Amino acid sequence: MLHTNNVPKTEIAVSRPAIEEKFASISVSVAVAARRLGIAPATLRTWDRRYGLGPSQRDGGTHRRYSPADLARLDYMSALIRSGGSPADSAAAALSREFTQGERLHHTNSQPHTPVGRVGGGNVVATPGCDRRARGLAKAASALDQVTCASIISESLRETGVIPTWNGLLLPILKSIGELWELRECGIEVEHVLSTAIQVEFARFASEATTQATRGLVVLGSLTGDDHQLPLWAVAAGLAEEGIRFIHLGGGMPMDSLGDVITRTGPRAVFLWSQVRETADSETLASLPSLRPNPRIVIGGPGWMNTPPDGIHVAATLLSAVALISEVMGD
Repeated sequence: MLHTNNVPKTEIAVSRPAIEEKFASISVSVAVAARRLGIAPATLRTWDRRYGLGPSQRDGGTHRRYSPADLARLDYMSALIRSGGSPADSAAAALSREFTQGERLHHTNSQPHTPVGRVGGGNVVATPGCDRRARGLAKAASALDQVTCASIISESLRETGVIPTWNGLLLPILKSIGELWELRECGIEVEHVLSTAIQVEFARFASEATTQATRGLVVLGSLTGDDHQLPLWAVAAGLAEEGIRFIHLGGGMPMDSLGDVITRTGPRAVFLWSQVRETADSETLASLPSLRPNPRIVIGGPGWMNTPPDGIHVAATLLSAVALISEVMGD
């Protein structure tokens, strides 16, 4: 939980490069404005509706268009958000400042500071050494732009696949968000926005890929007291990409109910995730029903206690989880 009571505010200087030719003298539509600003069109419409930061010009008909001054104001607001300001505070600061046509912004430490955000720079996710796509995702998550987060994740899944998206794009950013919380006790809202986008896009990808899946059957879930589903959807998407069918039970599954599902469906493998130590003890896996043939039991996550019994496989990564399950699926 993010505690904000009695957190002192600080003045944060926003260092923003000059607005170059991308903010030329012509007015533009919301779609063009979104591309130039790197912000989803849905976000621009929300800012217009919620804060009054919309297009100020009309094209002679009923269509409203963004002037260069409108773009400069929105760019300024976006910079303030990335520096740790809330959207409401950043919008108020942008509305209070005068912008002229063709203005170039140079915000330096010698200028009056705008009071926004938290001590230490706010909820900006660091992306050292990351590529363009990861930087874009971190920027969108920091701005709480869930639509853009989802779009970037979907694009990566289509172009690179599940495991490269998980390992190369998502894990570094999730790690940075975790470090942000450990250092400053902030960023939990960023993690929630990004995690929701990840789960939605992985679930969509898995659902679409499963329509063509023909290999075996896997049961996925986590036990009572553990509602973490993000890793389960990552495994589900990885299996579906390999043409493997799955049943996703979600979190909080009682052991006896899990046993009933295994008996009724006869899966070739079972994958169980545990995030917290209080919810799982690997010795309890001995109570799962015995079948002919027995499914391969694969466990993952930091919550599993004790050395697993013989025959239980431990997956340390998404790649190893998919590989361990694929081995028993056949063609």
